[in-house]
Amino acid sequence: MIKLKDLLAEGIIKFRQNKKWLISIVVVSLFATILGLMIYFMSSGVDVMGGWKEILLLMLGGFVGSFAKVIDFWFNNAEDDVKLLEHADD
Repeated sequence: MIKLKDLLAEGIIKFRQNKKWLISIVVVSLFATILGLMIYFMSSGVDVMGGWKEILLLMLGGFVGSFAKVIDFWFNNAEDDVKLLEHADD
């Protein structure tokens, strides 16, 4: 017989996995879009004004940090799900 705790733990894990995929896709797509637009405008010779250039570089730096966290999350994670399953067994 399936216990209610097992169903809840499974539902929580599925919910978290769906959100992990969504956040990862959004961060990677925003990073790729900003980087792609920068490369496009640089190759077409468009000059960016001084203030906007700094803002754009700050945004890119922020997304590099988020991109690094996404990569770190997908390759060094798994402990949270194991802890959640252990607590569900209690």
